[in-house]
Amino acid sequence: MAIQWNWNEKCGEVIIEQTINGETKQFTKTLYEGNCLLIMLSEWSEDGKNKYSLYSFFADERHAKTLLGITKDDPNVWADDWNRITKIRLNKAKSRNWKKIVNLFAQAFDNIKIELYTEKMLTTD
Repeated sequence: MAIQWNWNEKCGEVIIEQTINGETKQFTKTLYEGNCLLIMLSEWSEDGKNKYSLYSFFADERHAKTLLGITKDDPNVWADDWNRITKIRLNKAKSRNWKKIVNLFAQAFDNIKIELYTEKMLTTD
């Protein structure tokens, strides 16, 4: 399956905290849905150009449950001593799956901030 999304359909972000050699840093990954339940991208600018790399994705609810450690015998890949998701922000106006995503993250983490907001897309006529 080729992962696809529209750049104007950003639906939120996650904050990931990583501790390496005793130093803790936070990283923000942008969220899109596209043809998946959720797509996480690293986005940055370099030499005046916007760049990105695919960080992770949930193809569907079953795949999300596996990666988030909700299914039996699967560890949560973002809940260990050095790498964890600490916050998720979702724009209800742009996320068609926000209820499902909130439920999955609430099940997967004992300590996570979940923020919902509504920011409609601006249109020009």
